[in-house]
Amino acid sequence: MSTPHTLSALDRELAELAVAVAAMGGLVVDQLGRLLEALGRGDAAALAPIAARDAEVDASQAGIEERVVSLLARLQPMARDLRTVLASQLAALELERSGDHVKRIAKELGRIPGDLPTEVRGRLSWIGNQARGILQRALDAYARADATQAPQAWADDAELDRFYKEFLSDLLARMRGETGWVDIGVRLISIAKSLERIADHATNVAEEARFVASGELGAAHRGEP
Repeated sequence: MSTPHTLSALDRELAELAVAVAAMGGLVVDQLGRLLEALGRGDAAALAPIAARDAEVDASQAGIEERVVSLLARLQPMARDLRTVLASQLAALELERSGDHVKRIAKELGRIPGDLPTEVRGRLSWIGNQARGILQRALDAYARADATQAPQAWADDAELDRFYKEFLSDLLARMRGETGWVDIGVRLISIAKSLERIADHATNVAEEARFVASGELGAAHRGEP
């Protein structure tokens, strides 16, 4: 049977874990925001520092992983507390993968010579801002253990996917018609795909909020990509 002392230690460590996940999420959202600002301005000089800061995201994920392993071994949480610990581990993994995509995009943008057409920058920015919004709302839902936000995350992600597919179709058509656009187009496809994947990871964070609140398993717990 748990003692009051054990319970208060568990509550304290769960609160610290929540703070760590929120801080990591804030870092990824900030990194994505800086990336989108650099894209909108065509600011190539801002890209390298954004890519380099991914090390902070990785360190945050490693720290959360260590907290989770230690907490499970020492305090043996049960029921909702256990779900909270497991969800924090998976949410941090989704955030780390999102950070990797931000880094990848920054590097790809830095390899594109010259300025991108305004229309292309605008469409990429729309996808990116949509992904950033989904991620921020998912983090807010996770902080509240709000199970109601997952369906909205799916709907927002579906809208992003439609826009992404339209952009991809137009881009492939241009690559077929203009041979000079092939190399640039390949990089733009990679950038757009990474933005789309950030939104997918964000929906998984929203799923973790639902898991904490209800115990219902989302895609990450079922082993789905």
